[in-house]
Amino acid sequence: MKVEETLGFQIAEADRSYTDRDTILYALGVNLGLDPTNEDELKFLFEQELTALPGFSNVLAHPGFWLQDPSLEIDWVKVLHAEQFVTMSRPLAASGTVRASYRVMGITDKGEGRGAILYYEKTLRDVETNDEICRVVTGVFCRGDGGCGDHGEVPEPLAAVPEGDPDIVSRNVVDKRAALIYRLSGDYNPIHISPSIAAKAGYDRPILHGLCTMGVAGHVLLQEMAGGDPARFGGYTCRFSRPVFPGDTLRTEIWNKDGGASFRVIAEDRDEVVLDRGSASLMAS
Repeated sequence: MKVEETLGFQIAEADRSYTDRDTILYALGVNLGLDPTNEDELKFLFEQELTALPGFSNVLAHPGFWLQDPSLEIDWVKVLHAEQFVTMSRPLAASGTVRASYRVMGITDKGEGRGAILYYEKTLRDVETNDEICRVVTGVFCRGDGGCGDHGEVPEPLAAVPEGDPDIVSRNVVDKRAALIYRLSGDYNPIHISPSIAAKAGYDRPILHGLCTMGVAGHVLLQEMAGGDPARFGGYTCRFSRPVFPGDTLRTEIWNKDGGASFRVIAEDRDEVVLDRGSASLMAS
């Protein structure tokens, strides 16, 4: 990795329009709609009085895989999604146009041969008023770029979930078609659809997108913490620790705390933590 070039890399500001269809497609991709009688989910799926899930901010106006730029000399083949931070200033509209700006924040070096985490930020604003809607920070684990040193601004380390039993436990069986639907929101990595490419990566079948798993958890948190109201939901963060497969049973464990909650997600059939060190907040009143 060329550190100076990476930290100074410019991703062009862009306006992105989206429709009710995009908002509904995202909700279908993160497992909503499996029970057609569940009226609590209809507001995220039905165009009448449609509401956008906060997790939709993860995919809206995504900057693309800029880490492949040859001038950066990042070993992009070894890049993995490490952490994600979503902070909501106000709810997303069900449709409209947002102005997206981006910046590379900083690097946490794990040491030579151990990789480094590179953080970059996306800010979405209302194109007409310039009011901030949300900030999304992505941490990518550059496994082939350790030894580059610490640089710039990075988020505070994510805290471990509390000891003891969680206050809330929710289970969701992931639709076996989830990866096929979720990819239509913009992540077309073939590891999520092609059995042969998944096999080359060491998996016996295609895996689910990490942000899809985070979207499933985000809906659970929204319901349990904010009564399904995005205007009360302040955001959430987590670390991606293990892959999820379509068809898995996900157990979301939530510990209440002042102003929000800690959480993690476990693939129950394998007893593997797939999202760890999660934290969610309510909107300041």
